[in-house]
Amino acid sequence: MGDDRSNCFPLRQSEVYVRIFAACCVLWASASLMLSQRREPRYVEPTPINFYDNSGWISLFDGNSLKGWDGPADIWRVDNGEIVAHSDPKHPSSTYLIWQGGEPRDFELKVEIKLENEGSNSGIQFRATKLGELAGRQYSQWELRGYQADFDLANTNTGALIECCAGPRRGVPPRPDRAYRGQMIRTAAKDGEKPSLLSTIGDAQELAKYIKIGDWNQIHLIARDRMMTYSINGYLMSVLIDDHPTMFVDHGFLALQLEGAGGSVAHFRNVWLKNLP
Repeated sequence: MGDDRSNCFPLRQSEVYVRIFAACCVLWASASLMLSQRREPRYVEPTPINFYDNSGWISLFDGNSLKGWDGPADIWRVDNGEIVAHSDPKHPSSTYLIWQGGEPRDFELKVEIKLENEGSNSGIQFRATKLGELAGRQYSQWELRGYQADFDLANTNTGALIECCAGPRRGVPPRPDRAYRGQMIRTAAKDGEKPSLLSTIGDAQELAKYIKIGDWNQIHLIARDRMMTYSINGYLMSVLIDDHPTMFVDHGFLALQLEGAGGSVAHFRNVWLKNLP
């Protein structure tokens, strides 16, 4: 019967080192795996906001009345839980419903808007100044000048941040600087200069596809110091940075607008404000 004594002889020193090294590698790999499983990721993905989560926001519309708002009662009303504005040939082409709760400085605003009928034009005006009432001029007590997030049924200027409006033709004329849909703009710093295109957010026609014509659209505005952003249905449309040393306005009235010929109709609902520190 054969005598196999190959396992009876002690390991050579080199073999001992090899086995120890292999064992250490296994332990190191196991420890690294455990640490990697426990370690927090270097970056985390953002959580999309819920447009209808209003925790920490102030409701500006109670759904039943125009309490807290001021505007011509023959144009603005509440119907079916919505703020509705309707124009006819007897009414001016541009009217406002002004919030009376203060003059927001840095803020976020959420509101839903829907337009009806050809030629309907609207928007959200903010950091606005009242032009003052003129004797014998109907509706002049609600005329404003300020920044505006523009919105129109034809999508001609929807998504743009502008100064508005030239209609009253009094007071300081609104500047022609505009952050059009798909643009990040810095206003001209001096009279006679043109605004600067800082960046292109996207193609204007492609961004227009996210706008629901004749249906409800979610508007989200942010105004913080000199920077203003305008998003529709979760898509950033425009950014305006106002670096003009004297024309920049850091606070003012907040208002809903209706503009257009007779037959223009605008609907608003879910109006929420958050003041920023």
